[in-house]
Amino acid sequence: MVLETSRDLFVHELKQMYYVENRLVDVLDELAAETPDEKLAKGFSSHRDETRQQVERLERVFRELGETPEEAESGVLDGLLRDREEFEREVGSDDLKTPFNLTAGIKTERVEITAYQSLITLANELEFEGDVKGPLEANLDEEKDTLRSLEKIQKGSSIKKAIRNLL
Repeated sequence: MVLETSRDLFVHELKQMYYVENRLVDVLDELAAETPDEKLAKGFSSHRDETRQQVERLERVFRELGETPEEAESGVLDGLLRDREEFEREVGSDDLKTPFNLTAGIKTERVEITAYQSLITLANELEFEGDVKGPLEANLDEEKDTLRSLEKIQKGSSIKKAIRNLL
């Protein structure tokens, strides 16, 4: 597809977010299973369920636009996933999994926040109303909440203790 209009760009970015959120449902499941820190593992599980709802919201946006939900690959997410695969091949200590997974989660949330902000900016430019913007704003709010939660965990004693033990 050749992108020629702001609407084309919006749909393209929407497809990328659909790809991201669908991939993350599976990745969050894996992170929850392999993260030694219980609090962080529960956070990944909880966000997985939230991410499923975000996928459904994106599908509503597609329908509102008269588009079929489709995915477009995201090089940013694919790069983060490659980093994780490389880490899994090279990690020699399970103690490293918690800080790595926490940092990976923070990076991913920041990418998602930026992408949703971009979609909302385009939606405003295109004068899309609540049925398009509302679900995107709800997803953005959840991503911001998740980032705040991850940052609190990062500052928490159990993660700091795990990192200090590695030094």
